[in-house]
Amino acid sequence: MVRYTLRQCTYFRAIAEHGGIAQAARALNISQPSVAQALDKLESITGLTLFDRHHARGLTLTLQGRVFLEHVTRLDQQAQQVEREALALAAEAAGEIRLGVFWTLSPFYAAGLIRAFADIAPGVIVRQREMSLTDLADALREGSIDLALTYDRGAEPDGLAFVELAVLRPMIVLAADHPLASRRSINLSDLATESYVMLDGPGSRSYFEGLLAEIGINPHISYVSTSLEAVRSAVAAGFGFTLLVMRPPSSLTYDGGRVKTLRIDNEVRPLRVVLASRDGAHRGLILRRFAEHAVRYFAALKEPAS
Repeated sequence: MVRYTLRQCTYFRAIAEHGGIAQAARALNISQPSVAQALDKLESITGLTLFDRHHARGLTLTLQGRVFLEHVTRLDQQAQQVEREALALAAEAAGEIRLGVFWTLSPFYAAGLIRAFADIAPGVIVRQREMSLTDLADALREGSIDLALTYDRGAEPDGLAFVELAVLRPMIVLAADHPLASRRSINLSDLATESYVMLDGPGSRSYFEGLLAEIGINPHISYVSTSLEAVRSAVAAGFGFTLLVMRPPSSLTYDGGRVKTLRIDNEVRPLRVVLASRDGAHRGLILRRFAEHAVRYFAALKEPAS
């Protein structure tokens, strides 16, 4: 345990740099006894002899004193850096945001959102973690993340606050050579006899199953995957249709197949992209700035990836 103080180290450094206690006291604008007592205390605590005392020539550093001065100088520089960073934190010009992102939203929004924030707040580090819907909610409540880019469904909302960023309507995805692919939109009842490719992500399955149930159809599930791209590849390969809310910009799938995305004629419940936080938690200027930035970022998107 360190028992000496930064003040004692500062006085020691002043004595070494100015060549004596009287000179250091004048430079520091304090009394000579205060400087002398600090030096005596520092030597007593450390067990070092920092100066040789000369009646005629004042004080000169010992070998121990010269080495210790190097350490004290680095310590003082670090202390000044800590003070500068503390001032920046107090002014909320610097800091860290722990951002959780729902895994299907991440490839569409996270990188651009974080990169754009870095341009306006270079002193703030955003550390991103991809998580499931339920894990995001739990992490917010536990305080292990500060904010979550997520949907407003799929997890218990108790204890959470939400800022709406975008409203996404689900879409039908068909193989490009499907007989109905030439249409611009489809009524889901037209697909009642078709097989269904299920995106089995946490929260996603219940949402899509609920939509199908509301329309009154219960299609045979022919293929299941937790990967959005695997689902699109299965659709292109002829396993059936699927419902998605996130739309990659290309109709080409990873394995070279092609799909067609169509609007749904039926009235269906949308999904809302939100920035979630723990209700009642201290937000601070940095988190408020990020939330305001997220609202502007999504508003500026001409057509959110939906």
